[in-house]
Amino acid sequence: MLCIKWRKQKKPERLETLEKPKDDHAPSITPALSLPPLRPLDLPKILLEHQFALSDQGWSTVTYDGLNDSLYKSSEALFMAGKAFFDRPVSYKDGFKTAKGSEEGWSRVEGEKEFITLRTLDNTPEEFKEAASTYWRIAGEYLNQLLGLLARSLGLPAEALTVFSDPCIELGPERTATMLRIFRYEGFEGQESKIVAEPHKDLGLLSLVIGDSPGLEVFDRHAKGWFPIERSYNRPAGSILVGRQLQLLSNSRYTPGPHLVRSYTDPPAQANESGEPPACKYRYSIVFVLRAHSPVPVDTDKLTTTITGDFKTPMRNIVAGDLFRDIRNSHYNINTTIEKRNEQRQKLAEKKQQQLSAGGPEIRVENATSQP
Repeated sequence: MLCIKWRKQKKPERLETLEKPKDDHAPSITPALSLPPLRPLDLPKILLEHQFALSDQGWSTVTYDGLNDSLYKSSEALFMAGKAFFDRPVSYKDGFKTAKGSEEGWSRVEGEKEFITLRTLDNTPEEFKEAASTYWRIAGEYLNQLLGLLARSLGLPAEALTVFSDPCIELGPERTATMLRIFRYEGFEGQESKIVAEPHKDLGLLSLVIGDSPGLEVFDRHAKGWFPIERSYNRPAGSILVGRQLQLLSNSRYTPGPHLVRSYTDPPAQANESGEPPACKYRYSIVFVLRAHSPVPVDTDKLTTTITGDFKTPMRNIVAGDLFRDIRNSHYNINTTIEKRNEQRQKLAEKKQQQLSAGGPEIRVENATSQP
């Protein structure tokens, strides 16, 4: 098994040397609950010494079972398909734009990234179909298994949570809530680094992130700073993130892992013989986002145990799709254009002010993403 080294790296990888946030992006921290501890489990592909981080921080690492690991091999095939797709002319990629914007199809945010969001097999470009179908099945089965184990840690049967994910573990003709995204983040030169995905928390159940080079950073609530998780382990490996839906379904025993993506600068490259600057480098990333299947009923009475405690906000007579819409409508989308992002941010701020003026419940306005 490959070894992940969290605390034996040179600066800035050590937790003790985390960058302290210089703005208002530092996430709020949920106070510890006075409840029985989670039941201990052996979570697959997560090293024993890293398993506690998933419930404590909302993130952890995924370590492959060697280079023949099916998750690793399928991700490599998907990276190859993604690089070939992004190298195609814009005129070709434009054909995969949809009316759903960043929720499905090809999108581009100038100065940050371009990406394609896959939701159904029929709307998947031909060059992606085989690699995406294989990866979706393997990643979907893994996250579904992991979700069942997290249910057991709460004193619930596995199916109490996997009922939300079972319909979503294969890429087929029917659209589900779950999505697969392949990103190409722009390289950056001239400064120390550039944030190409703002600080946010995912909206769904669990997210699996695999990058071909470092860029993902997670927030360490103990050190109160951003931790460059992908620089902290020997590659290849991945990262797992808790989303907001799982937070609500677990009564905050699992809380979302705040994260961002940063484009690091490499040592200055030499210009070629013609004097032209070197070609821009990219970071490619695969993000598999497991969301709760929209038609599945939500009843927190059936999710309550001595470990979860009584739900602060009981939910009955709703479905997972209602839950997702409530979460999404309280946050702005970091994967839309900067102009639309700012409009959404302003509208949420105005809504918050109106509710405060009327004496109603406060709406939380903070960074979010459309990749729950």
